[in-house]
Amino acid sequence: FQHSLRHNALMVQQRPLRSRGLTPRLLPYRNRGPLLSRGELFFYLALRRAVAGGVIITFKVRLADLVTCNDADWDAGFGHMIARHHLDFVLCDRETTEVLLAIELDDRSHRKVARKRRDHFVTGALKAAGIPLLRVRAAGRYDSRELAAMIDEAIVKRRLPSRS
Repeated sequence: FQHSLRHNALMVQQRPLRSRGLTPRLLPYRNRGPLLSRGELFFYLALRRAVAGGVIITFKVRLADLVTCNDADWDAGFGHMIARHHLDFVLCDRETTEVLLAIELDDRSHRKVARKRRDHFVTGALKAAGIPLLRVRAAGRYDSRELAAMIDEAIVKRRLPSRS
C-alpha cells in the first residue's frame, strides 16, 4: 500500500487528482502553521508601525519574483539560483507595486558559512537589479522610529545618483 501511495503521489503531476482516485486526505500535506516565526512576527509588527500608509509589506518573497535574467542565462543556471531563495520582507508602493526595498532579518543562522554565501549571493543579485537591501539584526524588540529612519535612508540612497 505504501508503495502504491508513493506511486500515486508521483502521478499527481501527470493526471488530475480525481482521475487517479486520490482524495485530499491521501495526499501527504499538512498545514505548517503561521507564515512567520515568532521573531519574524515581532519584526513585522514593528515594521507595520514604521512604514507609511502608501507602502505594502510583503513577506517570504521569492527572489525570482523580484529579479530575473534572460532565457539563456536562466537556462545556464542563473534562474535556479534566484528561484530557490526567499527574502524575509519586501516593501512595495501601494499604487504601483514597485519594489521599494528588500529587508533581511539576520538572526544567528546568518553567521554560518553556508548562510553567509547565500547572503552574499542575494545581496549581489539585488544590487545587480538595482533593488536596495536593508539588513536588520534580529532582536527581541524593535524601535519603530529607528526602523523608519533606516528604511527612509535605504530608499533615499537608491534614488541618489551613484558616486562610483
